[in-house]
Amino acid sequence: MQNNRRKNNRIYINCPILLKVDSLITIEGQLKNISLKSIFIQVNSRIAMQVHDELGFSFNYKDDEEAISGVMCISRIAHGDGIAGYFTQMDEASTERLKQLLED
Repeated sequence: MQNNRRKNNRIYINCPILLKVDSLITIEGQLKNISLKSIFIQVNSRIAMQVHDELGFSFNYKDDEEAISGVMCISRIAHGDGIAGYFTQMDEASTERLKQLLED
């Protein structure tokens, strides 16, 4: 039996996501899973990223929906696979859209 340590609902999703490194560089990734507090993104980029780096993010999970966007802090780097992080900033509208996504 597997023990699930996660406290928040997590959904597995596959959609494009844009990451903003500093304020000048934007890279594309694939959102793989998300909860109300954290995110995992598949990234194939040669840009050096480290644990504790902050990245802006933005994604649309439906074409007709407004973007969910905010700032995340990298908590883990899985080389060749992606990055995990937790949210440090998100406006109220994005938070509400994320809650709706998690409930669908």
